[in-house]
Amino acid sequence: MQEHILSTFNHSLEKLRSDVLAMSSMARKNLACAMRGLLERDTDLCNSAIAADQDVNDLEKAVDKLGMHILVKFQPTAHDLRQVMGTIRVANNLERIADQASSIAKRARFINNLPEFPEIKLIQPVYSLCDHNLDASLQAFLNADPAAAAAARLLDKELDAAEKALDRELIAVMESHHSGLEGYIHLIFVARFLERVGDHAKNICEDTIFIERAEDIRFTKNKREEVVVTAGL
Repeated sequence: MQEHILSTFNHSLEKLRSDVLAMSSMARKNLACAMRGLLERDTDLCNSAIAADQDVNDLEKAVDKLGMHILVKFQPTAHDLRQVMGTIRVANNLERIADQASSIAKRARFINNLPEFPEIKLIQPVYSLCDHNLDASLQAFLNADPAAAAAARLLDKELDAAEKALDRELIAVMESHHSGLEGYIHLIFVARFLERVGDHAKNICEDTIFIERAEDIRFTKNKREEVVVTAGL
């Protein structure tokens, strides 16, 4: 590229990454508000998470528009092309994480209108794992670190196991009760929404590996082993 075109391209690419960074901050904040609204029985926080979802949606549309503009105007190749395409995919996953936060907040509002039950605290370890996985995935993306992305991607297995264990525990509690089951059902859905956030965090790791190493591991048969090998290169 000519020098002035390269400068404009780099500026556009930096703006794209800046918008995705803003999206990541907003999505994590929405998730935190939704979970605090649940654990602290604060419906105002739930309402904030639901309302803020539109801001994430709007920014995702802006990222998509800018990304397409970059592709058409500059026609990047190799790593630059993967960076634009991968960043658009990360933005899409962040938008879906914000959707999950909104869904959690809506379930939390129902729970907050019900009598308190002690098992609500069982969701905290699942959320802690989810938040840790999301943070690790985003850090790997922002640092352009495929090895860290490969390691963070494997954390999803632990979150899946925690969600399934909570599901079994809550079902066992429900089987011992004859009434007041609504809150437990909503809590099971909250855990499933957190598990889906973990899936999107894993996707972000895969996007990072795609950008930095030109490897699309999403559809390989033995992704776990391939990522371990890739991380050691």
